[in-house]
Amino acid sequence: MRYDLRAMFAQRKPRRRTVTFREVTLPATLASDLYASGYAPVVKEWDQAVGVIVAEYDRSLSELTTDAAPELSGVIVSVDAGISRLMVTLRLRLERWAQRVEQAQRRKWSTNVKQSTGLDISSMVGPADVRAPLGTVIERNVELVRSVSDQARARISDTVFRGLAEKKPARAVAAEIREAVAMGRRRALNIASDQLSKAAETLNEERRRQAGLMAWEWVSSHKVNYRPEHAARDGKRYSDDPADGAPPPQDRPGQLPFCGCTSRAVLSLDGEF
Repeated sequence: MRYDLRAMFAQRKPRRRTVTFREVTLPATLASDLYASGYAPVVKEWDQAVGVIVAEYDRSLSELTTDAAPELSGVIVSVDAGISRLMVTLRLRLERWAQRVEQAQRRKWSTNVKQSTGLDISSMVGPADVRAPLGTVIERNVELVRSVSDQARARISDTVFRGLAEKKPARAVAAEIREAVAMGRRRALNIASDQLSKAAETLNEERRRQAGLMAWEWVSSHKVNYRPEHAARDGKRYSDDPADGAPPPQDRPGQLPFCGCTSRAVLSLDGEF
């Protein structure tokens, strides 16, 4: 706990004994920024390589030499190596994206506290407070960017070598390769959206703990493909303090894949929630 928000609020002798803060959600533009910063460059590398791969496939198919497969493999390995070198730059881009997420979440949290309690905590919170959890977010996205590339490479490799074995025409193989790239693009877009939700909730939890607030309320995402058990928790209150006797579920808001649920902090001067 970096500061005791409950004690600070109690000093104001408020009439309200319990405050439920608004949930902090971040704009979808930050998900678009994440895709553009970390994922799109990898998808673009594979997309731009389609022509070269298909040309080598066509040549290999027409010549049917013993060197056909190794040379075709060499083209794919070359693209993959270029992406590996690109990862250094992408990590820096992901770090800058994470900084923007932290700033946006911090501003919203400070604003929510000010509006709900009249207290200005802007000087009490900063980026250094969440360096560790934010670092985890960055590393997770670095690995996910790699996984998008690895999956695209695996699908493209399978397509071209299966095509050689079955002597498929280059046009058919090209269509399959483009679909593999398109699948990677769709997956990357979904991941970016999911990772923004997870980053926001990670910061929400950390800011809440730093303020000494243990109680919180589940906020359902109300997404089209929602989890019924998550929707049933909407509005229910939990506490991270075992003494309160309201332990949270094992799967917390935003934790499961593509879960868009979040939480809102609860401050109680009476110790009840």
